[in-house]
Amino acid sequence: MRKLILCSSIVLCAALLAPVAHKASAAGKSPKGTQVVVNNNDLEAKDILNKKNQVFFSLTSLQSLGGLTFAWNNATKQVTVKGSGTSLQLTINNTTALKNGASVSLSAAPFIHNGKTMIPLRFVAEALDGSVIWNPDTQTAFVSKPSAKLLADVKSSELSTARNAAINLPRVSQLKEDFEPSLETASLQYYFPATTKDRFIEVNNNVIRYYQLTKNTAYLKWQAFTGDKAGKQENLYFIGRSFTQQDGSLPDFTATTFASFRWMPHITSTGYGLINKENWNEVIYKEAEVPQPKLKENYIIVDIPEEQ
Repeated sequence: MRKLILCSSIVLCAALLAPVAHKASAAGKSPKGTQVVVNNNDLEAKDILNKKNQVFFSLTSLQSLGGLTFAWNNATKQVTVKGSGTSLQLTINNTTALKNGASVSLSAAPFIHNGKTMIPLRFVAEALDGSVIWNPDTQTAFVSKPSAKLLADVKSSELSTARNAAINLPRVSQLKEDFEPSLETASLQYYFPATTKDRFIEVNNNVIRYYQLTKNTAYLKWQAFTGDKAGKQENLYFIGRSFTQQDGSLPDFTATTFASFRWMPHITSTGYGLINKENWNEVIYKEAEVPQPKLKENYIIVDIPEEQ
């Protein structure tokens, strides 16, 4: 759900036409155990520990928050984490920490586990101006801290800039399940209601997701698996496959015109067009090449002249 991985649009089309086996956790349970997602990066199980109903993660996992430096004092068993305007000092097996030189109390002390320094997730993330949202159904902690660039770009008056920021913002799900595509691809398709930048639909192989932006976070509001059988969708009229499973709530998009984007990594180009229920199957997508600097930032949404 969280990672954007490069692949070919040809693979995507082939996958949509073939029968697929999908994976979803049973409601209220997570087959993976406790999971932590830091700015859309899934941490490895070895970097996560749930101890006495409190989540700890390894010190180096904080790197995904960006702009941090770390220092370890082996003599005092202290670790120092420095970010923009914030300095934290934690001591192994000590429930008192320092934030910018002032003492603060921890609900649990840091400790060493399998050679890794394990730190209390919520305290450290929030002390560094991040946010933590816990999904009890999937046993997932979402740690979010958008970069300064994303925060600026999401407010941009230029639609393409704001939309690119939107698809790259930290994502959070409070739904009961986690639908995983049968094959991760970067031949993604994005649909923004025309002239909007704060909500979008993403199609990743056999999984469709709908996100809404709230407080610089993209919240997953609805998701569905598509099957191998053709099916007409009145609401999402551009989806020509049946839904085998759904989770969450989807707005009425029946009469909505969408700005549609198809990212094609094999030619570093994005196809674009405006679609509605009457013309969606006849629109010929124009193409715009994505410059390398934007590609490195995953800024693959382009301007649609007709939308201006």
